[in-house]
Amino acid sequence: MSMTVVLALFEFVVLVLAISVHNAVQAWYANRKGDPTARMLGYVSLNPVKHADVFGTLLWPAISIVLFHSNLLLGWGKPVPITTRNFRHPGRDEMQVYLSGLVAHLLAAAACLLLLVVLKHTIPAAANQLGVASFLALGVTDIPTEGLSALFPIMLFLYLGIVTNLLLFVFNLLPLPSVDGGKVLRYYLPYNAQQTFDNLGIYLMFGFFFLGYRIIMLFFVPLLVLFNGLLHLL
Repeated sequence: MSMTVVLALFEFVVLVLAISVHNAVQAWYANRKGDPTARMLGYVSLNPVKHADVFGTLLWPAISIVLFHSNLLLGWGKPVPITTRNFRHPGRDEMQVYLSGLVAHLLAAAACLLLLVVLKHTIPAAANQLGVASFLALGVTDIPTEGLSALFPIMLFLYLGIVTNLLLFVFNLLPLPSVDGGKVLRYYLPYNAQQTFDNLGIYLMFGFFFLGYRIIMLFFVPLLVLFNGLLHLL
C-alpha cells in the first residue's frame, strides 16, 4: 500500500473522529444547559455512525482526496438536534452550545500537542521523527520514511489531530448558515437581516467552494505556526 493511500486513510479517520468530538461536545453541553434532546437521541457519543453526514462526512472528503488530491480535509456531521425552549436561557444557551463545538476543536488540538510533547521528552526516537510526521501530515510524501519506529503511526495520528482540528475550528468560524459561526452571527442579526442571510445561504456556500480554502488558509496557517512553535519550544 502506497504512502499516499495510507496517509489518506489516516486523514479520513482523524477527520471523522474530530467531527464526532465536535457533535458529542455540543450534545453534552446542550444537556448541561437544560436541553436533553441530543442526549436522548444518542449524540453524546464518539460513535461516528451517529454523527456522519453522507455528503459532509463521506462524499466531500472523498472528492477532496480523489479529485483535488487535497491533504487538508474538511467535513461536517449531521446537525446536533436542539430544542431551544428547553434551555434555561434560550438565546444565550443556544449560542454557547454552538461555541462549545469550536472550543472542542481547540482543546482536541491542544491535547494532541501535549501528547506529542510528552512523547518527545520520554521516547528518544520521537523527537527525531516529529519532522517526518509534520511533513507527511501536510502532504509532503517525497521524504525518506525508512527506519521509522513502531511509535511513528501514533505520532502521525496526533499531528494530524492538530492539523484537522485547527482546520475545522477555522471552518466552523466562517459566516455560513450551516456552520457554527453562521448560526452565532444569525442570532445577533436584526430580523430582516436574518431573512436576507438565510436567502443568501446557498450563494454563500457556492462561493465557499471556490474561495473557502483561501480564506481558511489566512487563519489556519498562523494557528498552525503557533502550535508548531509550541511543539518545538516545549
